[in-house]
Amino acid sequence: MSTTSPQKRQHVKKICHFCKSGAKYVDYKDYPLMKSHLDYFGNIRKRFHTGTCLRHQKMLKTAIERARFMGMLAYRK
Repeated sequence: MSTTSPQKRQHVKKICHFCKSGAKYVDYKDYPLMKSHLDYFGNIRKRFHTGTCLRHQKMLKTAIERARFMGMLAYRK
């Protein structure tokens, strides 16, 4: 038996796209940006996968909810 433990992969923290670009507000009319934060079924992708910070993730959630209410985005596929 091996006495060494298996090495764990280190997690590389992603940089928030909105913080990097200096965005103060996430617009619900920006369809391509919101589409990139949705998965195939129309669910909002998690912060771990997209790399957005908590502040901008909450803004993105509100913007997606508004776009869905206005009929610009589908609720589910």
